[in-house]
Amino acid sequence: MDYYDKQEDLVNFMPLFKKAIEEGKVKNKKELLIAKRIVCRQIGMHNIPKNGEILNHFSQDEREKYASLMVSKPIRILSGVNVVAIMTKPYDCPHGTCIFCPGGTKFNTPQSYTGFEPAARRALMNNYDPYKQVTARLKHYLFMGYNPQKIEIIAIGGTFTTLPKEYVNEYVTAVYKAMNEFYGDKVEGNLEEQKKFNETAKIRCVAFAAETKPERCANEEIERMLNFGITRVEMGVQSIYDEVLLKNNRGHTISDVIDASRRLKNYGYKVDYHIMLNLAFSDKDKDRETINQIYNNDNFKPDAIKLYPTLVIRGTGLYEMWKRGNYKPYPIEDVVELIAEAEVKAPKWLRIMRIERDIPSTFIENGIKTTNLRQLVDDKLKELGKSPNDIRSREIGHIRISKPVKIKINQERYRSLEGDEIFLSVDDVNNNAIIAFLRLRIPDNSKEAFVRELHVYGEHLNINQNSNDSFQHKGFGKNLLSEAEKITKEEYSINKINVISGVGVREYYKNLGYKRYKWYMSKEL
Repeated sequence: MDYYDKQEDLVNFMPLFKKAIEEGKVKNKKELLIAKRIVCRQIGMHNIPKNGEILNHFSQDEREKYASLMVSKPIRILSGVNVVAIMTKPYDCPHGTCIFCPGGTKFNTPQSYTGFEPAARRALMNNYDPYKQVTARLKHYLFMGYNPQKIEIIAIGGTFTTLPKEYVNEYVTAVYKAMNEFYGDKVEGNLEEQKKFNETAKIRCVAFAAETKPERCANEEIERMLNFGITRVEMGVQSIYDEVLLKNNRGHTISDVIDASRRLKNYGYKVDYHIMLNLAFSDKDKDRETINQIYNNDNFKPDAIKLYPTLVIRGTGLYEMWKRGNYKPYPIEDVVELIAEAEVKAPKWLRIMRIERDIPSTFIENGIKTTNLRQLVDDKLKELGKSPNDIRSREIGHIRISKPVKIKINQERYRSLEGDEIFLSVDDVNNNAIIAFLRLRIPDNSKEAFVRELHVYGEHLNINQNSNDSFQHKGFGKNLLSEAEKITKEEYSINKINVISGVGVREYYKNLGYKRYKWYMSKEL
């Protein structure tokens, strides 16, 4: 059946299918499939349409009403946002190439990527054009049954702060423009005009992350990222041992990590670390101590980590070491053991975002090739009778609710990088689940406080949409912000609070009495 015939069949299919839904004959996915088969038989349609094809024939109101029946992979929206990962075009890192790193301009791929990861393939298909990458991803979300309005952009594929300034400015401008124009609007103008439109657009950028390296986080570079609307920075830290970093040709020291982390936090950023297990010239004891230090040493304490096992990939310096017998990856049991320990010992204010890369196993000469590493870690924890403690493991959308929900606001206070950190959370104490949280920072000797992150978990709801089945739009964020303001004024005698806000969340803060100040939404207390 060609495309034209299929579209003609769908035109005939839709009225009968809508009637079946409206009559209450479709209440779950099993009944959905039965209804589709019945309608296909009635009109002589040989190929059962995919859910995405049906959703594309729904009106906006119908999509919101029926999407929950048809959504694919609902776990993707249980953190409250739709993530859109995009890549910049290939540029080499100024410091050279880490011995474990694939990719780079000689392979015509972004640094640290083979070109065959899902995000890399999408980027290459769109010739690394940011507008096309964002548009394609949003179309895919629609096809899967989502109705994306709150978007977290993640720019990956190299050291963001080292890319040519003009290129990055055009790149970020196109990212906002793609969101602004997705539903048919035509929005002309520069970066500032695109950001301004996005504040009230149908699709809004509520968070924006970029990757960089610790030695590339001077104040000027940080302020450029702030001007782009970036709210989260992922840094390649990898190890806390200078000799390990040097021998892996990382191009930075631990002193660089500490300095960059302090500056980023004092500008209000959320800070994430990339940590690699089993680096060349490291060992299990060093890996354990790296995790221990970043969790407990006041010079570190990031907000989140990505915890990766090192992989031997053809074309890298590490591959040559491995061939000579000078490097040997840990057995999978050791990797699982280390990650399980990291999850159990994680502070409640930290999120372990990922524990494996998307590199296809065909490119991995040695190392962990399994694609279910997180499941193996979960099995190990069950075997030990222990539970993970990080945020991701306790997100309300990711755990089974077995007891009546009992809500309580909790606090975790700690020192980090010459400042006080107050982690406020809305918890379901009966089910050990986290519903929402806020990160408040009071830098030493500062007259201003910073809300570095405010997040409400649960199924993604569109702007101004309400649902009894979601924890979003229930006032949890407002309550946490009010508590942060109270602590700032009453405990620290500080009269100004700044929020590092995604461009698409500015309206939310405006409605709570905040106004634009430099790169922030601010309020005089």
